[in-house]
Amino acid sequence: MGSGALKAYRMANQGATTPRGKIITDEKGRPVPFAASEAAAQAMGFRPERLIRISGEHRTMENVRGHFNDRREDLYTRYRLAENQEERQEVIGDMQKFNMEASKYRGVIPPITTTSLRQAALQRSERLFMAFGRMTEASL
Repeated sequence: MGSGALKAYRMANQGATTPRGKIITDEKGRPVPFAASEAAAQAMGFRPERLIRISGEHRTMENVRGHFNDRREDLYTRYRLAENQEERQEVIGDMQKFNMEASKYRGVIPPITTTSLRQAALQRSERLFMAFGRMTEASL
């Protein structure tokens, strides 16, 4: 029995998994089982269409989460580096826009809260690193 057939058998009995072994779930959080026809297609080396669609939806969700995480980190950094109240207010306005956009993805994208902002403001590594960079440039 080839690896495709073994994979098809496993997925038909235990549900679909990613190449790394992570269980693929439907929108209700249940493992996605293969139907007999899908298992047969998998055994022949074809990826079932339903699995392609679900994998695409998962990938889209991860891309959206990555995009918002990058934006969140950028906003935190901008807030930390703001040199006066006017700059902080501008960043806070951008954070409010972020939260409005994030609310479309209920539960998937956490909003920026005063607690998360306070924690981010405590991280001063970028400011120290920038000061170090200025000192290094001055010595060249």
